[in-house]
Amino acid sequence: MQASATPTTLPQGAPGATSEDPLAQLRDLHLPQAVADWPPALGWWLLAGLVLFGLVWSMRALHRRYKSNAYRRFAQRELKAIVAEHAETQDARRALSRLQFLMKRVAMTAFNRAEVAALSGVAWTQFLDATSTTSQFSLGPGELLIDGPYQATQDHPSHELTALFSLCAEWLKHHSRASQVAVPAASEQTP
Repeated sequence: MQASATPTTLPQGAPGATSEDPLAQLRDLHLPQAVADWPPALGWWLLAGLVLFGLVWSMRALHRRYKSNAYRRFAQRELKAIVAEHAETQDARRALSRLQFLMKRVAMTAFNRAEVAALSGVAWTQFLDATSTTSQFSLGPGELLIDGPYQATQDHPSHELTALFSLCAEWLKHHSRASQVAVPAASEQTP
């Protein structure tokens, strides 16, 4: 037996087998395992905690503000009732008396009761001007609050009462509780 000079070929998958395509010998890529979505990283927990804290704080602040302005909403409903009663009865003296009482109650609720309760006349209208952004209480339709409840009904034109009602409605919505109000001395209160 003679050995042949031609090399023997090995089967295709055997090691040491020669092949025409060298890339066929490469193995497939193995990807790493996917990163789990849960539990999140520490930074996400901190962010979620901050967002939750901010939401709770905001809701608490809104609730406090809503509760602190309850007297305003009540007063606005009361003013609407006064306006409706006046439209029905046309009794200006009663409407002015009820309006004066309402405005004084609201002022004593929002400001220092001891200082506000003693105010009357011009000092009262000056106080209302000082706690709002207008001078219409002292120099406009607000003057009806000074002696309007004590005058005859025919002395009050309806357009003045309408202007006073809208002026009081604006004060009820927008009076400033934080403003520093200078209360006139007792000698300045009497005309």
